[in-house]
Amino acid sequence: MSWRGIYHPPHSATKLDAELTLADRHVYITTEQGEHAWPLADMDVSVPVGNLPLVLTFPDGQTFIPDESQSLATALGPSRRGKWLHWLEQHKLAILASLLVVVLLVVLLFSHGLPALSRSLVPWVPDEVSRQIGQQTQETLDEHMLAPTELSQATQVQVQQQFDALVGQLPTLPVEPRLEFRQWEGTANALALSDGTIIVTDALVALADTPAQLNSILLHEVGHLAYQHSLKSLVRAALISTTVALLTGESTGLADNLLGGGVFLLTQGYSRDDEREADAYAQQHMTAIYGNANAMKVMFERLGEANNTGKQLEWLSTHPGMKARIEAIENAR
Repeated sequence: MSWRGIYHPPHSATKLDAELTLADRHVYITTEQGEHAWPLADMDVSVPVGNLPLVLTFPDGQTFIPDESQSLATALGPSRRGKWLHWLEQHKLAILASLLVVVLLVVLLFSHGLPALSRSLVPWVPDEVSRQIGQQTQETLDEHMLAPTELSQATQVQVQQQFDALVGQLPTLPVEPRLEFRQWEGTANALALSDGTIIVTDALVALADTPAQLNSILLHEVGHLAYQHSLKSLVRAALISTTVALLTGESTGLADNLLGGGVFLLTQGYSRDDEREADAYAQQHMTAIYGNANAMKVMFERLGEANNTGKQLEWLSTHPGMKARIEAIENAR
């Protein structure tokens, strides 16, 4: 049996009409320039995917493309025509299953692989990087969101002294914490930056009646520092941005996105797991220092009312629901 097709001599774009014949475990190709023969085992056969033609390649670089690929592929046998890939291409259910597997792998990469990688990379991040990111984040917040504090100097000194005494009772931290006082449109809040800066708003100081109440929230922020949540989130964001850029080939603005990541993460909040971890840190040390975490429970209740988060749907927030956070304190008693 023979097949008509196009023959390309080695290292040439010349096209010659040719006829291919299989016999005695050899392949023979006849053109107007003569006949060529090779052992069947020396011939390389491309995998016939879809409607693409079969391409036979010979030891010196000659190629033959048949006019009718399917019958030649059948004659060559499964071992020579990529049976598995050809079968896969012909079965839509198998293609769908393959796509689902790819989607699952991508989801696992972003949900588990990149977070795990970010945790392992954090210890290798130079301290100077953490310092620069923290400083730039604070400068951006001061420029666009925060305003100078209106707390009296005496109040600032008092809170600072209470905080210093608190930190002196804690295990060694990856960075040295320091307080900065700001206003944030009347919002009671505190933010921990990657360089150890903890920004405390005037409204948060006013919300606390006792040092223990204020310290309970500051301990939560110290928990973020202890577990380096800010740096982990930034590394994770960098990995995700870089991965997306590699997958899509679109890297425009990648550097700007990474530089702005600190502000975005701080304003949107850490993951729920990070928040729970910081809550557990604060609760543990509140109990060790004050004997219980009642002051923390009171502050959570007040924050929920002051910032109108008490009725917020938990699945819409990066933070656990305030009710769930309060119940975690009560259940730990």
